[in-house]
Amino acid sequence: MLKSPLFWKMTTLFGAVLLLLIPIMLIRQVIVERADYRSDVEDAIRQSTSGPQKLVGPLIAIPVTELYTVQEEDKTVERKRSFIHFWLPESLMVDGNQNVEERKIGIYTGQVWHSDLTLKADFDVSRLSELNAPNIILGKPFIVISVGDARGIGVVKAPEVNGTALTIEPGTGLEQGGQGVHIPLPEGDWRKQNLKLNMALNLSGTGDLSVVPAGRNSEMTLTSNWPHPSFLGDFLPAKREVSESGFQAQWQSSWFANNLGERFASGNDTGWENFPAFSVAVTTPADQYQLTDRATKYAILLIALTFMAFFVFERSPRNVYTQCNIYWWGFH
Repeated sequence: MLKSPLFWKMTTLFGAVLLLLIPIMLIRQVIVERADYRSDVEDAIRQSTSGPQKLVGPLIAIPVTELYTVQEEDKTVERKRSFIHFWLPESLMVDGNQNVEERKIGIYTGQVWHSDLTLKADFDVSRLSELNAPNIILGKPFIVISVGDARGIGVVKAPEVNGTALTIEPGTGLEQGGQGVHIPLPEGDWRKQNLKLNMALNLSGTGDLSVVPAGRNSEMTLTSNWPHPSFLGDFLPAKREVSESGFQAQWQSSWFANNLGERFASGNDTGWENFPAFSVAVTTPADQYQLTDRATKYAILLIALTFMAFFVFERSPRNVYTQCNIYWWGFH
């Protein structure tokens, strides 16, 4: 076997391939390390600013106490249970202007976005007819707006309900907590008139921005200066325009498509992060590390194919080799 010419040819080719692959693998190792450092930088930016944001609301939370009777040992016992009834808007309009800025740490760059959002919601009082029963006691309602990371909440202008300015408070005001803000409704018989809410807030974050279409009919328009959006979530934009100067997108949805009316009607004030949403992410196009990594993969393929072709021609009959050699030089 050791005296076989074929064995020594294969051994020589295999050794040459290994020698050529050594520098390529060293380069790939450096690329992987740099990519890991870049991920660490993105995590550091996220920890020092705020993470992805998912906006839920505005919706009105109404504390409800229901009185009912049960039969126990031949006697009637009165009991009660408490829950939160969510009054969802008939229409929800979200208009946003997003500005993306780059933050650098060393040679690495990450993106942080700032969105100025205008929220308009209309609430139909006829939706509360089920709460008019004599055994229902209502608490003081408040408007809830939930976000993914409260650190990203910036300036919040005084919200207005039917033209009356209200005070905004931190936290969602719900028992399970959550991050966001809540707005206590003023004293008065709010159940006798429709409510119109107007408010504006600045929300910052990294990664994706999501808005849950809580309204019976919901629309969202977002304009940004970032030319590389990634439209995620459960609904693609109905309209979108992407250019080198940024993008503009518009989403539309209704309860017929997302079934959010029933999901909120269950009284569950948790699990909102799993609700369907309009979503867009600030992504980075193919950078130098991805391009270099792709080049090293092609280099491995090129080396393997070159030596494989050389071995095949070497083992081919001489006349075939001569013809291929003539064709090769003919093309050149």
